[in-house]
Amino acid sequence: MKQKAIAIIQARMSSSRLPGKVLKPLAGKPVIWHIYNRASRCKLVDKVIVATSDEPSDTPLADFCNANGMNVYRGSLDNVLSRYTEILSNEEYLYYVRITGDCPLIHPQFIDNQIMALLKFNGDLTWCENLGTAFGGQGVHSARSLFYIADRSNNPLDLEHVGSVFMSDHPEMLRIVEITPPPTHFVSDKLRLTVDEENDFLMFSKLYDHLWPQNKWIELDDAIEFLKKREDIASINQTVEHKLLNIELQEKFKKWQAIKKAGLWEYKQIIPDILSLT
Repeated sequence: MKQKAIAIIQARMSSSRLPGKVLKPLAGKPVIWHIYNRASRCKLVDKVIVATSDEPSDTPLADFCNANGMNVYRGSLDNVLSRYTEILSNEEYLYYVRITGDCPLIHPQFIDNQIMALLKFNGDLTWCENLGTAFGGQGVHSARSLFYIADRSNNPLDLEHVGSVFMSDHPEMLRIVEITPPPTHFVSDKLRLTVDEENDFLMFSKLYDHLWPQNKWIELDDAIEFLKKREDIASINQTVEHKLLNIELQEKFKKWQAIKKAGLWEYKQIIPDILSLT
């Protein structure tokens, strides 16, 4: 019997804009540790694994994972899609969470809601209007859709971005489940909660220095509330630009409002018993 979901964190040391960022420390722990720890708090994720490359440059990352009891898989550097298909070929899961190694504040509750939505409506991926900028780098997809895309696309951008271009261009080939927006206090279009450049890391460093010591965990809404009050910190990375492809993909995804959906999932702040959904 297939398990529900596996969280796959794609990460590498050779980032073009901020090399080695996944091992840079936030409150004394590397970025990758924080992401792994947050993914492990998802109630409906059965396993978390870091997917990095087999290049020598990524050996320090793999060594850190092994030394700290974190699952790790090594595959192609450039063909990130193949890392996912290889993991899912070896381990049977209905769904995978695609987590990027530059989002230290992924939200377990949001990930669990996506898994529940896809389970409920036999979906392939989710779509949400007015989601804001706080929920990037944590999308849930069906394993079957990954293999479907891998069989049909040789676009180098799909290999690097795990089928994102194919999905944005062919939504009619997928079962899309709409999710109602999370509570309004989560939604913000002004905050930048990803680590691409040095100023991003500086902003996160100050955020973690303020909030982490209190209870060794940072709730997403607490982080957002803090940054709204501390514009001096939130503004540190406001001039950092997103990659052009990401902007183009987001514009395409916005047009999915007109696409027929497989169902509508009401966002839940309390995660129910998964048995009631199967």
